[in-house]
Amino acid sequence: MSGGMPAAVPLEPERLLAGPSGGSAYQQQRAPLWWLLEREILRYLRIWRYSLVGPTLSTVLFVVVFGTVLAKRVDQVGAAPYGQYIVPGLLAQAVVNVGYFNGTTSLFEARRDRYLNDVLASPLRWWEINLALVVAAVVRGIICGGAVLAVAMPLTGLRVARPGYLFLALVALLVFAAQFGVIAGAIAKSFDHVYSIESLVLLPLGFLGGIFYPVSTLRAPWNQVSHANPFFWLVQAVREGFLGHSDVPGWVALVVVWGSAAALTGWSLFLFARRLQP
Repeated sequence: MSGGMPAAVPLEPERLLAGPSGGSAYQQQRAPLWWLLEREILRYLRIWRYSLVGPTLSTVLFVVVFGTVLAKRVDQVGAAPYGQYIVPGLLAQAVVNVGYFNGTTSLFEARRDRYLNDVLASPLRWWEINLALVVAAVVRGIICGGAVLAVAMPLTGLRVARPGYLFLALVALLVFAAQFGVIAGAIAKSFDHVYSIESLVLLPLGFLGGIFYPVSTLRAPWNQVSHANPFFWLVQAVREGFLGHSDVPGWVALVVVWGSAAALTGWSLFLFARRLQP
């Protein structure tokens, strides 16, 4: 070739992946799933005063006011003092609230700010994105729930009556809460939707789920209506694990809670399989 400039030699794919010195091919440090999971966890750890201390403190205040002060004026509920009776329900409500806000603040903001497109265009599979969001919410729920129990159990003298049962109930509770938040974050169109779901769905169902009173004391038809409340079954399952008794048979509560968690998981995976749009 004239002109003294050598012709460009096309590189083979193996050489394109090699390092600058011709070393071994590039290899990722970690799977993309772990990068996304780390990002989701660090997101709320950096604002821990609001994401962790806030929900924990609000639940602890309920325990202090209702579980210690009011408990002196309320008789025992069954074989349990009133303070011990309400702690499992308050724990369930705290975990659901944390899971809800974790999913909505993460996924809804990703859709609103359109950086969800970058995640969807990454090598991550749709189920890996869902898994990272759910595991991050589960970790957040464990932190907040553990902090609540660290204060509430010594304060009220609560003990665990059925450890194995409680473990299964808490796992189902954590999955239920995480997937509930992910679904809400996937379908919400604005922050008004996010807060309206909290005010019109989350809080009423929580307080009407038998946290502060045995549902069996309600008159018909409210007794039967309460059984259609999914929060009722969450509260009963956790209460069965701590106290060893609840308003319904323990195995029924556990089946319903796991069935609800599985149903929400299926719905959530269906939304992700259809490729979420901002």
